[in-house]
Parts: sequence; C-alpha cells; structure tokens
Amino acid sequence: MSPSSSSAAVAAPKGGDAPAAASPALSAAERESRQTTWLVLGALGLGGALQLFVAPGPWALVLGSVLAGAFLFGLSQVMPGKWRDTLVSFRFIAVLLFAHSLAAVGGTLILQNKPMAWYEHRYGLVGSLIVALRLDDIFHSLWFAGFVALFVASVANSAIVRWPVRLKNVGYWTCHAGLLTSLLGAGASAVFSVRGRVDLHAGGEVARQVMVTKNGLPTGEAAALGFDLKLDRFDLVRYTPEYRVAYYDLTGSQARLKASFDPEVGVKHLLPGGDSFRIKKLFPELTTRPVAAGPGETPRLEYASASEEMKNPAVVLEVKVDGDARETGLMLAARHDHVRTRQGALVFERREDEVKAFQSHVTAGTGSDARKALVSVNDPFTFNGWTFYQVNYDPKDPSYSGLEAVRDPGVNWVFLGFGLICVGVFYMFYLEDRFKKRKVPVAVKA
Repeated sequence: MSPSSSSAAVAAPKGGDAPAAASPALSAAERESRQTTWLVLGALGLGGALQLFVAPGPWALVLGSVLAGAFLFGLSQVMPGKWRDTLVSFRFIAVLLFAHSLAAVGGTLILQNKPMAWYEHRYGLVGSLIVALRLDDIFHSLWFAGFVALFVASVANSAIVRWPVRLKNVGYWTCHAGLLTSLLGAGASAVFSVRGRVDLHAGGEVARQVMVTKNGLPTGEAAALGFDLKLDRFDLVRYTPEYRVAYYDLTGSQARLKASFDPEVGVKHLLPGGDSFRIKKLFPELTTRPVAAGPGETPRLEYASASEEMKNPAVVLEVKVDGDARETGLMLAARHDHVRTRQGALVFERREDEVKAFQSHVTAGTGSDARKALVSVNDPFTFNGWTFYQVNYDPKDPSYSGLEAVRDPGVNWVFLGFGLICVGVFYMFYLEDRFKKRKVPVAVKA
C-alpha cells in the first residue's frame, strides 16, 4: 500500500464528522438471554393469538408441536446469530422447563375441561376470562404446543451437535432418542387414545362397543371393540362384620360418616376441630358380676366381660372437647349409643355389609380365541389392545358390572422412551469413560 493511500485510509471524514462508534459485541450470556426471551415469549404470544381462531384439543397440540418444532429446527440451521447454540444451551433449557412448570401449576390449580357455566359459577367474572384465554384446556392449547415445539427443536439440535454417533457418545444419543420417543408416544396417546364405559349384566349379555367418555362424561359416540365381551359372573366381596367407633359429621343437613376407628383401648384419636377421644374401657361380651361387700355395705354389681369374643360389646370413652376431658357412660353397640362432639358425634356400632371389593368374571373373544379373566379394582385385564378396569357396581342389582375400557396406542412408546433414557444415563455414567481416548503422557528429554 502506498503512503498516499495509507493517508487517505486514516483521514478524517470531510465536514468534521467523527467516525461512528462500533456497537460492542454481545457476550454469549447476553445473546442467549435475549434470544431465549424472544423464543419463549414468541411461542406464548403467537400461540395465544392463534388460539383465538383454533380451538384447543389433541390435534391442535400434536400438529402444532410437530409443525412448529420442525420449522424451528430447520430455521436454527440456517439463521445467523448462533440461534442453534442458544437452543442447546443450559440457560434456554432451564427457562423452558420453568415455563413448562408454570403451565403445569396453572393446569393443576384451574380444573380443566369443565363447562363454561361451571367456571362462571366457580370463579365469577374470572371464569369468563379463563374460558376466553383458553386456560380451561391448557395442555391442549397452541401456546403450550409452542413450548413443546421449542423442546423438540432443542432436543434435536442437542443430538445433532454430537454427530456422528460413536461409542463415546452413544449414551448421549440414546437419552435424546428416548426423549423424542416418549414425546412421540405422548402425541399418539393424545390423538388416538379412546376411553369409555362398558355396562354389562351377567347372563348372556354381550358388549361389542364402548360408549366413549371425555373427562368422565359421555360424548354420545361409540367405539367398536373388535371382539365380544361377556360378563359371566359378578362378585361382591364384603368385610366380616365388626364393631367400630364411628365418627359422623353433623355440620350439614345430613349426618355423614367421616371416619371409623378400631376398638383399641388407650389409643388417642384426633377429630376435626381439635377434639379427640380414646377408649378407656372395653367389654367384648358385657356382663355384670357381684362385688364382694364388706360388713354393713350394700351388695352391688360391676361391669365385666364374660369372654374376649365380640358378642355383646360395650365401651367407655374419654372425650376431650375444647380442652375439657369427660368420661362417657357405658355405650353399647346394640343400642347405637352415641356422644356429641363439637362438630359431630361418636357412635359405637356394628358395621355390616361393607363392600371390600367387587370383581367381574368376563370372557373376551369367541371360539378358539376366547379368553377368560377376572377384572377387579387395581387388577385390570388387557385384550387386543383394550384394557378393562373395574369401576362401578349397583348394590341393588347384583348382576350388573361397570367397566372402564381404555385403548392407548402410545403408552408403550412412552415407556420405551423411559427405558432408553435409563439405558443412556447408565451408559454415560458407567461405560462412556471406557471408550474415551486417554492421553498418554510424553516423556520430556533432559
């Protein structure tokens, strides 16, 4: 470069204008913070605006998450400004998980999928606002789909930055594959799962379809089972009759059983309102016996028990109300004797006909494919993709059984994803170091 050109390069601009100061470059932390804010608020604002025109639902959630996630992933590969680095940063993931937690809190505090009249009755004017903002179905809303899309784009980018797959990073890839697999299964469950009721009567009645329900209410739709389901027998298992001290709440228009207690002597039991009681004396088979009288004394009788069998039991209670303890008289179960507390009453009674369990003996399928099974509470039965749960019975109709039927094609994928995550974490913690190249120290010549 010639001296003249060099002088021209450094010469001040004509007119006395000072050179414009270059804007300082943002640090990595500032860039990540700014871009994270734009991404999260953008998903919330854009999803909320579109939600005014698109009703929340499973399809809105799944399609919104897939389309927006694919768009964000592709855009992050070509946009300048290191957006991909932001998507895989810890700062972004922490903020996104915090946003998900806030949505979960909102969906827990605000009961979901209720009729509009219910929200207006429960929350007043705020109830109308809840429905207007579509907060009555948070987990199927488009703005929540935006959060899921950000998570999908982040997981996909996090896996891409570790490409190609090698022995030393296969655990990392397995974990991220598990996350995406669980999301895939959750999406399939949201869109394709079916839940409904099957009402059966013993004696030959056959069900071939499920009456679909949503949030426990019938939708009027029916889904085909694809096989015959018949109730062979319905059993009610009852508890053995026993004697207990029952507590009834008397604050309402009718007495309501709130709790019952075993007849154990000396054990203190707390009651609502701060009251308490304990059984001071227990006579399993009440009788009387004479007490030896001294000279000049009148003979008298005392209460005793003829045996330890609960044949004619009676108790004496010590009840504490407002801090004052008092002893009751003899309370016989045969007379349903009771004593009042501040908010209710204690009754010594014989509890009979309490249902312990109800169970259905069913046959699913026909011919050689028929399969017999027992369905009871906490012991469901699965056949041809449908799972049946025992949920109802009619004490006035011993032949009736109410089953809940669920078909969820995505649940196995969700569990597969959980398994992949566990395998990946185990690999990273216990096997990954074995495949990393160890640097061999080089001897320094003197």
